[in-house]
Amino acid sequence: MIKIVAAHIEEVRGIRKLDIKLGQATFAVSGPNGSGKSGVIDAIEFALTGQIGRLTGPGTKDLSVGEHGPHVDKAKFPDAAFVTLEVYFPALNKTATITRKVSSPKKPEITPKDSDIKAAFDGIAAHPEITLSRREILRFILVEPTKRSDEIQTILKLDDIGQIRSALNTAHNRVQTALKTAEVQSGSSRDTLARHLSIADFKSEEILTAVNLRRKILNLPGITKLEPDTRLDEGLVEAGKVAAEFNKQSALRDLAALADAAATATDAGKPAADAILAGLSRLESDPSLLQALHHRALIEQGLDLIDGPLCPLCDHEWPDEEHLQAHLAAKLTKSGEASKLQAALLAAGNDLARECVRLRELLAAGYRIASALNDAASRSIIEAWGKDVEGLRPELGKVDGLLRLKPRLSSGWAAVPEEFLKVLAGLIAIVEARPDQTATLDAQTFLSTAQLRLEDHRAALRQRQRAETASAAAKVTYDAYCKVMEAELDALYQDVQEDFSTFYRLINEGDEEKFTAKLTPSAGKLDFSVNFYERGLFPPAAFHSEGHQDGMGVCLYLALMKRLFGDAFTLALLDDVVMSVDSGHRYQFCKLLKTHFPDTQFVITTHDRLWAEQMRSAGLVTSKTSLSFHGWTVETGPLVESNMEVWDDIAAALAKNKVPEAAASLRRHLEYVARHLACNLGATPAFKSDGNYELGELLPSVLVRLRELCGKAADAAQSWGNAEDKDAALARKKMLSTCNGAVSVEQWAVNKAVHYNEWANFGRKDFEPVVAAFRELLGCFQCEKCETWLYLTPRGTPDAARCSCSSVNLNLKSKGK
Repeated sequence: MIKIVAAHIEEVRGIRKLDIKLGQATFAVSGPNGSGKSGVIDAIEFALTGQIGRLTGPGTKDLSVGEHGPHVDKAKFPDAAFVTLEVYFPALNKTATITRKVSSPKKPEITPKDSDIKAAFDGIAAHPEITLSRREILRFILVEPTKRSDEIQTILKLDDIGQIRSALNTAHNRVQTALKTAEVQSGSSRDTLARHLSIADFKSEEILTAVNLRRKILNLPGITKLEPDTRLDEGLVEAGKVAAEFNKQSALRDLAALADAAATATDAGKPAADAILAGLSRLESDPSLLQALHHRALIEQGLDLIDGPLCPLCDHEWPDEEHLQAHLAAKLTKSGEASKLQAALLAAGNDLARECVRLRELLAAGYRIASALNDAASRSIIEAWGKDVEGLRPELGKVDGLLRLKPRLSSGWAAVPEEFLKVLAGLIAIVEARPDQTATLDAQTFLSTAQLRLEDHRAALRQRQRAETASAAAKVTYDAYCKVMEAELDALYQDVQEDFSTFYRLINEGDEEKFTAKLTPSAGKLDFSVNFYERGLFPPAAFHSEGHQDGMGVCLYLALMKRLFGDAFTLALLDDVVMSVDSGHRYQFCKLLKTHFPDTQFVITTHDRLWAEQMRSAGLVTSKTSLSFHGWTVETGPLVESNMEVWDDIAAALAKNKVPEAAASLRRHLEYVARHLACNLGATPAFKSDGNYELGELLPSVLVRLRELCGKAADAAQSWGNAEDKDAALARKKMLSTCNGAVSVEQWAVNKAVHYNEWANFGRKDFEPVVAAFRELLGCFQCEKCETWLYLTPRGTPDAARCSCSSVNLNLKSKGK
C-alpha cells in the first residue's frame, strides 16, 4: 500500500503550518486535549482520500470539507489550505508526492505522474478505513447485529454482498406481494363464477352439474370432464361472443353481492386501516422518523437512477460510481427503524389493496349490468366509485400515499357514495321488473356468461401460477444466496475471529489467556460473542469493562485490516484510540503492533504523556519519530515542543542561562522516569492509597530495586558458572552505587532551584554537574543500543530484567541444586 516519509500541512483544520518527518516509521503525536493532535490525522487522511472522517457520519449534517476543512481564519480562502505528503510505495519501490487542496479535493497534484503511482493513490483513496478514531472504535462492539454486519462488510469491501442480499430480499418481497394480489384476483374471479353458477362448492362436479343442466335444455351434449380448454358454451350459435342479454338470476345475485359489499366494505378493511393509522400516528409523533422515510424514498430512487459517478439527486460528482453507491447504501442502512415502520405500513396497505381488488371485481360486474340496461344513474355512480377504489391501490403502496389518505382512512376508507345503496336498489328493481327469461334464453345467457367468467378465472389462475413460480424462484434464489454467503462469510469470519482472539489475548497477557470469540453470520446480521473468564460466551458489553470493550474494538479493527489488506497493510492512523486500552496493558499493545504488524506504519495520537513515553520505552517509536504539542492557539495553531531529547532541551535552556527552566525540565523528567521504572522493575515504595508519590519517595526505591536485581543476577550467573554475565551484573551494580553517590550530593540543587526560589544566585556552572550526575545515573537503567528502559519479564514472577532489543539481559533464575 503506502508509507509516509514526510508531511507538510498548511491552514488545514487547527493547523497553520507544520512539517513532520515520519520516515516511513510508526510515529506518535502527543499533547493535551485541544492541542491540535487530531488535526494531523485529519490532514493526512485528507491528503490520501480527499475526505475528513470527522466531518462525515452521524451528527455532521451541517459540516463539510469545503467549508470546515480550512483553518477558521482561511474559511473564505480554501486555496490556502492544503497538505503535501511525500510517500513511499513498497510494492512499486517508488517514492512520490501528493498535494491536495481543500478547494479541489478531487484533483490532487501527483508527482511523478506515472500511471502506476496514480493507480496506487486511487487505491488508497478508496480506503478511508485506514483511519480509526475514538468515536468509531466501538462501532463493531456495542451495536446491533444488522448494523455490525453492515459496518464490517463495508470495512472488508464486501458491500456488494449485503446489497445483493438486500436486492434479492426486496425482489422476493415484491413477488410475494404480487402473488398475494394474484391470489386475491383469482379468488375474486372464482367467487364471481361460483356466484353465477349458484354452487356452494367450487368443484368440477358441481360446475358440470350446473352447466349440463342448461346444456340439456338446449339439447346440447353434456360435458363429461372439465379440461383446461373446455368451453362451457360449446355448440351455441353465439359461442365466443357476448350474449345480447344478460342472465337475469345471475345478475340479481351479482347485484346482491355488490350491495352487501357496499354495506360492509368499511368494516371489512378496518383492521388494515387501523394498522395504517397507528403507524401514521407514530410517524407524526416522531418527525425524525418521517424525515428518515422521506430520505429513504429519495435515496432508493437515487440508487435506481445511478449511471456513473454523477449523483442523480444533487449532481455532485463522486470519484467513481462505486463510491456513490456505497455512500447512498450507507445512508439507507442508517434508517433502520424507519425502514421497519415503512414495511409495517406497506404490509397493511397491501392488505387494504386486496380489499380494493375484491370490491373492484363486484363493481365491474354491476357496471356491466347497468350498461346492458342502459341505466345512466347506476352506471355513473358505479363507474365513479370503481375509479375511486382503483385509484386507491397505487396510493396504498407507498408511504407518501398513505399519509395523503389519512383523513379518508379515519372517516372510512371505502368512501361509499352517499346515494350508492339507494341507486343500486333502483337498479335491482329494474332487473327484477324485467320479464322472466324463457328456459331457452336463460340457458343460453347462463352458458355464455359462464364461459366469459370461466375465461376470466382461467386468466387469473395463469397469472397466479406465474406469480407462484416467480415467488418460488425468488425464494430459492434468496435462500441459496444466503446459504452460500453465510458459508463463505463463516470461513472469512473464522479467520477474523482467530486473529482478534490472538490479539486480545496478547494485550491482556496474564489476565485472559484463554479468551475466545465467536462471529456468527446470518441473513443480514452478524452476532458477536466473547468468552468471559471461561464462564461462557456473552455479548461484549455483558460483563467486560469499558476499557476491555475498547481494547476489543482496536483488536477487531486490526484483525479486519489484516484480512482486508494482508501484507499490503502498511499504514493506519489511530487517533487517540489506544487511550482506550487499559494502562496496565499498553506495553503489551506495543508488543502486539511490533510483533504482528512489523511492516505497518502507525500514526498514533494521544493526550496522555505517560502513554507517549511508554511507546518510546517499548521501542515502538523513538525521539525522532515522535512529536509533542504543549498547547494551541487560534493564531499559531499547535505549539510544538522540541523533538530533541530532554537532555538537549535542558542544555538549550542552560545555554541561555535559564536555570529555573532547566531545573523544572529535569525534575519533570525524573518524576516520569522514577514512576515508570518503579512500574517496570517492581520497586516497593511505601504504599500510598492516592498513588501520589513524590520523586524523593520513588527514586530511592528504584535504586534499591535495581541493586537487588543486579545482585540476584550476579548470583544466578555464579550458579550457572557464567563469569561474563556475573561481571556485567556486578559492574552495573557498582556503576549504580557510584552514580548514586554523586546524585545524593547534587540532589539539593534540583530542590533549591525548583522549590525555594534561590536560583537568582544559582548559575549555569552550578547546575551543569547536577544534570550530568542524573544523566549518568539514569543511564544505569537503560540499554545503550536501543535506549529503552529495563523491565522485568514476566511481570508476576520475573525470570529476567532486559531491554527491548535484549542487548541487556540480566538472568534472575539460578541453577537448581
